[in-house]
Formats: sequence, structure tokens, C-alpha cells
Amino acid sequence: MPNPLYGLILAGGKSTRMGRDKSALVYHNGKDQVCYLNEVLRPFVDRVFVSVRNAQTSKVHLQDYDVIEDARDIASPLNGILSAMDMSPAASWLVVAVDMPYINATAVKTLLNKRNSEKTATCFASPVKSGPDPLFAVWEAHAKAEIEELVAQAAITCPRKTLIRLMANIVKNGVNEKVLSNINTPQEYREALL
Repeated sequence: MPNPLYGLILAGGKSTRMGRDKSALVYHNGKDQVCYLNEVLRPFVDRVFVSVRNAQTSKVHLQDYDVIEDARDIASPLNGILSAMDMSPAASWLVVAVDMPYINATAVKTLLNKRNSEKTATCFASPVKSGPDPLFAVWEAHAKAEIEELVAQAAITCPRKTLIRLMANIVKNGVNEKVLSNINTPQEYREALL
């Protein structure tokens, strides 16, 4: 029996540049980002979880979801990814950042079709920064020990640098560049709503 594939919506950031919780922003037909991404991921995975900081667990818009609290002392999205891997070590994780409103079923399907489970992860090449885009990716269960080793020995906590060091399967092309866009500021949010 193959390992389960779970969805993980990374919503534990502090949203400092946005000035409000990015997981509660609405882009799609009155649905906040957690609701929207949950609906996008659900057909492709066994379960969907939302990665949060402890301070977010009482947020009203998160009450109907399975949450995983950040349990590591890592100031990056690797906290959420490793906390999810701690909770279910046998699962691989389809990870998407909550500030990516253009993720859609077509992009998920393309990513999964390009998945190489022998690699530590499968992701698209970033249209903005050179190298992988780690926050819309499948992180394989067997990568956990290698990630932990990088964090412990090399103090690497950047997900992008982690995937570069771990020789991830980086898919060039395959999705529209806009799909991989992050919305981080009030101005970017206003522009996304146009």
C-alpha cells in the first residue's frame, strides 16, 4: 500500500507585510484562502491540514479544519512542513502557501503528474527567484531525516535552499507564471482583486 498523500496549507506566517492574516483574505467568490485552497486540494489528497502558529488556533475561520500547530523552533515555513512530518511520518505532503491565490486544480494536477517520489520533493522552478519554488510542492516522507540534518548541521532553514541541497525534482514550465505568485502586501492584494 503506498504512503498517503496529505495536503498542507501553510498558514502560520505572521503576515507582517500584509498587516492582517493572509489566510482570511478573500479572492474567490466570498471564500477565504484556507477554504479555497482546501477545496482545490481535497480531490487530490487523502486529507487536508492547515499549518498554523499556536496563536492562530482560536481564529474563527480555521475552526472547521484539521490544524497542525508549528512545533519546531524554526522561523520559516520548514517549521510547518516538519511539524506535519512529525505528526504523520509515513505521509508525503502536497504543500501550498496560503498567500498563493492563483493555485488551481490544473496546477495541482500538473504537479502531481510530474511527481518523482524517488526524489525528496517535486516542485516547479520559481519564476521570480532562481531555483525551486518550495511552497507549492510535494515533499516526500523519506525526505524528513535529510531536512532535519540540514537544519541541525548546516543551519539551513530556507525551504528553497533546502530543496536545492536535497536535489529536488524541479519542473521547468508546466504552469503559468502567475499561478506561482505570492500576494504579500496590501497593494498586491488590491491588484489581485482587479
